[in-house]
Amino acid sequence: MRMVFKLIFTIALLVAVAIFTGFNLGNKCDIWLFGKQFNQVPVFITIAISFAAGILAALPAVFLRGEKKMTPEQARALAERLEQNEKKQLEKQLNRQKRLEEAKAKAQAAFEKKPKKDGKDAQSSVPQENK
Repeated sequence: MRMVFKLIFTIALLVAVAIFTGFNLGNKCDIWLFGKQFNQVPVFITIAISFAAGILAALPAVFLRGEKKMTPEQARALAERLEQNEKKQLEKQLNRQKRLEEAKAKAQAAFEKKPKKDGKDAQSSVPQENK
């Protein structure tokens, strides 16, 4: 299902880009690039080239940043936090289990103390079918 939404989003994005391109094909501008003048360049091409240049400039920062190394103190602190979280989770689970057992015991006690109607069984309180 998630792939379907990705496909629909991609198609919608491509349609939006195509519409934007179509509306801007008539708009032209002059570009000066490193001492060379380019005349009557469509605005859409200028935008697309600027976008691609931005992506290319950002890629080294993304892929070459390297992994942060943990110091032994940071590793110990992380291990302690994880251990504390596990203890808290275990305590919560034990408390839930204890409350559940107490509730079951109360329900059982209430069921056993429930008075029987007119000295009859609890089963006799269920209506009998006419034969």
